[in-house]
Amino acid sequence: MSTRLWRLHGNEDQLIRAWQRDVFELVLSPPILEELGRALFYEKLCRFRWMTDAEVADLLQALAQGSALVSGRVKVKASRDPDDDKFLAAAVEAKAAFVVTGARDLLDLKSYRGVRVVRPVQFLSMIRRAGRRKS
Repeated sequence: MSTRLWRLHGNEDQLIRAWQRDVFELVLSPPILEELGRALFYEKLCRFRWMTDAEVADLLQALAQGSALVSGRVKVKASRDPDDDKFLAAAVEAKAAFVVTGARDLLDLKSYRGVRVVRPVQFLSMIRRAGRRKS
């Protein structure tokens, strides 16, 4: 999940809402939660964020409790940006189908060990199509 959660009604907000409706299972690891927590409290980002500090803390707690939390012990070296490897590692550890990101270094991979790397808008389109097929 992208760390750009401060855009009201953006793709990331739609992803959170879909996750809350159990449309997909969210996979996280301790390193991902740590990065998300740091990013959401960066001073320069707080002014653009649509959530209060208390709502951010609640979101982080909900993410930790409601996600499939993997150990974070799997190590991966695949992205040009080593800080992005934790997302691939969590997906591989959980045997996930997708990594959803806006990070160019990950998107350029297209896939890694059977995990597709897609933009949030692509993933939203996929889950909408899958939802229509179930109806």
